[in-house]
Amino acid sequence: MADYARRRSLKIAGIFLLPALVVLFVTTIFPLLYSFNLSFRQFNLAKPFIPRIFVGLQNYKTLLQDNGFYHSLFVTFKVMVVAISVEFVLGFALALLLTQKLRGMGFIRTLFMIPMMMSSIVVSLIWLFLYFPGMGYLNYFLNFLHVADVPWITGENVALYSIALVDIWQWTPFVMLGIAAGLQSLPQEPLEAAMVDGNSRLQVLTHLTIPQLKPILASLFFLRAIDCFKIYDVIFVLTKGGPGDSTESLSFYIYREGFTLWQMGFGAAASFVALIIMTVLITLFIRTIKEEEPRAA
Repeated sequence: MADYARRRSLKIAGIFLLPALVVLFVTTIFPLLYSFNLSFRQFNLAKPFIPRIFVGLQNYKTLLQDNGFYHSLFVTFKVMVVAISVEFVLGFALALLLTQKLRGMGFIRTLFMIPMMMSSIVVSLIWLFLYFPGMGYLNYFLNFLHVADVPWITGENVALYSIALVDIWQWTPFVMLGIAAGLQSLPQEPLEAAMVDGNSRLQVLTHLTIPQLKPILASLFFLRAIDCFKIYDVIFVLTKGGPGDSTESLSFYIYREGFTLWQMGFGAAASFVALIIMTVLITLFIRTIKEEEPRAA
């Protein structure tokens, strides 16, 4: 009787799970397998009726010999380093400020959350109005102060930092929110005892607060690194990868190869190389966290 009840429960559970499994297969597993198969073939999307010739590892070999791929990878990591570094410094400072028990802090916190709650496309369009050559609001105010125009999205040496600035503006509140939650969850007794012993606020911050926040900081860094690695929409709206290829991230490189040059097999191969790079980074991150756990304990 018990075996019959268990089998019946498993059958009912399978029936309820079936729609979710079908959706998962259609939206994730099948496209992944299809693109993996496509990465070993030569397929021009502009000529869809020509047979997709199997070329083995040729797409991967061509990719690893393409300087554009390494340039896009460099651009991606440069945006990551610049954006995440500033976001953590600003986020930590704002978190320290907003966790103070001052009047009106609740309203100020709400204002800081607005950029994070907006979609990336909307944020990109807002900043496009600010950056736009000749008519942008930023250059208008600079001219008002008798400062020459800055080529925010048309200068090769400036455009990448302009994109990083957009990411900083949108996602610093996310870092701030995570750090603020961590600060409020810390036990206050050790901090107060350290202050009583004569330690300065800076010493308490560096020797007590930050070490206790390491797991939260690591998790925030992990989430932001993955998000920055996939950056595409801001670049698409603001620069289209230009000027030249100075802002062409890895995601935009894959888009250009697959949907502008129509080389779908090559684009699929580039996508899987990007997936491998991200998987390696995630694995190294998780291993580092596990190695630090016994020390923290």
